Amino acid sequence: MTFARYAVPLLVILSLVLGSLPSPALAISTQAEVRAGQAEDEQITRSEVIENDPLLNAYVRSIADKLWLQVARKDIPYNIKVIKASDINSFATEGGFVYIDEGLIDFVQSDDELASVIGHETGHIERRHVVTLNSKAEILNILLGIASIFSPFIYDFGNLLGATVMAKFSREDELEADRTGLQLMARAGYDPEAMVTMMSHMNVLADEHSDLVDKYLQDHPDPKARVAHLMGYPELDPTKVTEQQRLVQAISDEERARYSYAALKLQNILAADPHNAEALLRLAQAQLALGDTSKSAQTLAEAAQAGSPQARALALVREASLREIEAHRVQLLRLDPDFGRLSRAIAQARQTQSEAAQQLSARRDQGHDQLQAVQARLQDVSYELPNTENLQIRPNSRLAAVMSNLEAMARAVNSGMDDATQVLNGVGSLQPDKRSGLLRDGQEILDEMAAPLAMHPVPDESIAIFPSYSHMFGEISRADGDALRAVDAARASLTQMDQGIGDLDMFLRALNESYMTFGDLTTTDYNGLVPRMTQVMNEFNTAAIEASQADQLFNMARARQLSARITLLGVGDSSQRYATLQYALEQRFGLDGISYRAMLHAGVTPGEVVAATILAADCDDGLNCPENHTPQEIIETAVRTKTPVIDLANAYGMHAWPMEIFMGLTYLDYTDDPTKELASGGASSSNVGI
Repeated sequence: MTFARYAVPLLVILSLVLGSLPSPALAISTQAEVRAGQAEDEQITRSEVIENDPLLNAYVRSIADKLWLQVARKDIPYNIKVIKASDINSFATEGGFVYIDEGLIDFVQSDDELASVIGHETGHIERRHVVTLNSKAEILNILLGIASIFSPFIYDFGNLLGATVMAKFSREDELEADRTGLQLMARAGYDPEAMVTMMSHMNVLADEHSDLVDKYLQDHPDPKARVAHLMGYPELDPTKVTEQQRLVQAISDEERARYSYAALKLQNILAADPHNAEALLRLAQAQLALGDTSKSAQTLAEAAQAGSPQARALALVREASLREIEAHRVQLLRLDPDFGRLSRAIAQARQTQSEAAQQLSARRDQGHDQLQAVQARLQDVSYELPNTENLQIRPNSRLAAVMSNLEAMARAVNSGMDDATQVLNGVGSLQPDKRSGLLRDGQEILDEMAAPLAMHPVPDESIAIFPSYSHMFGEISRADGDALRAVDAARASLTQMDQGIGDLDMFLRALNESYMTFGDLTTTDYNGLVPRMTQVMNEFNTAAIEASQADQLFNMARARQLSARITLLGVGDSSQRYATLQYALEQRFGLDGISYRAMLHAGVTPGEVVAATILAADCDDGLNCPENHTPQEIIETAVRTKTPVIDLANAYGMHAWPMEIFMGLTYLDYTDDPTKELASGGASSSNVGI
């Protein structure tokens, strides 16, 4: 008999997932739930690319472990994995398995926001929501990519199945998971308000992609209603949270280097209790970290008057430290920087960036044309996929081998398409009213560098950063070069993908003409298919590797820009401010970079110190690095070989995406805008997870 043709797109995993959908939920034992979760985990890890960067996985696990110390279900062996996908998504399955997409980790703006997501997913497991048919539909929703905002091809495929397979999720379950997640994160020491700010960010996403989240909003509780529920819980209800609890939360934020959040909360506490000496001392430290030394000095003076003798003594010591900063700045003023030369250098950097932007825009547009052509060809070829719905495929059979290869092809195609799409979309634009992506970010950095030169007089704190401008020009130039190479690599991967699709078409035609006996392919037909199948697999794997290299270059560019942004914070203008950066690095990575004197001696920037610290931490967690890989040794190698730290990380095999993630989180410790986020009372339009 020959295979019948079935009009479905290229995601062979569908046949595996459909076969695992359960009957309506029955009460099952914990052991049965864990076994079911393990079986689902095998399917998911077979069908998705799982991120293996040691530092990133250690980071995610560290947050999850803190939450899981608070769970009631001690009989569940909780697990968490990061899926290599740009979707802003997360989900949970039976037996304690939680999955987080890379795109979501890139999207959150603090450890606390990520804790809110993991807490919500854990809430589904704690309340046994994931043993129901609705939660199985949730898993299917993720695997098919219905909520994907980056892949129209996959999104369209999801819609074909939505009417027949999907089940609406219980609104009560979602709210209960919110409630449980909020309790877990608060008990674990995370800021409960982060769940609200996370929903605020997702609400912005909903506004930008409303046409892609309509179905989600139909199937889930109204986001604003979810926030309203959250605000009624004791952890967030302003009528139930005591001043002492607020102070504890603010201190926790500062102890985890969330300087901007700590400052806001401490200011609110002092509005009600202006003479709270502990709050004053803490606020002065946060103000120092944020670069407002004059306000820090004023706050310390207030603390000296309001506090105990011990508080007064501490305030006086810190005031003396602030006076050292001012003395250091007076010395810098004597250097008489050449403002005209700096202005000319910025103008030249703008011209170079403009030329790079023109090249990027042209190549990006060509890449988008290629992407659309590949998506159309995938759609056409999907009609050649065989229908195995009524077949009992025996393990280790020839037919099982073919289906396994088709599944691997789908995984390679999805991975390659996702990486190529992210690069082409992430380049962005400099068109008026359409500024976005890497191009916008590079322009904004130059704008920020130029701004002090237009002031009269030029601020002292800006003069302190001027010696680092040459380093930042280099970072921006290298970022533009990485972006160009990334787009070229993405286009090359699509060319390879297109070739593979052509050969896939021929392979599927041959497969459909093959014969079966006793439920399996004949030996002759199978042997004839193997060379074609191997060729297609190799072509798709090559395309996926090229797309991964494009993604690596793209994230190296993002990391370079963040290095410049961190330096522009001015955290290197004094040993006192630099100490706040060292503290933030110690809290997150267990390493404090290098000393202030060593940084000045090496002639490197705070951004480079952060990158070296992240690389050293990844080496410690299992990356294949040389023996000498402390932050100090990495900086020395970079200086000796005249190799930027980001390039060293690439040479040592570190994924650039985690480097960009951790540099971004460090930057956000200083720059996140809690006033805007908490005032918005934002709603969530996240994908299945939050």
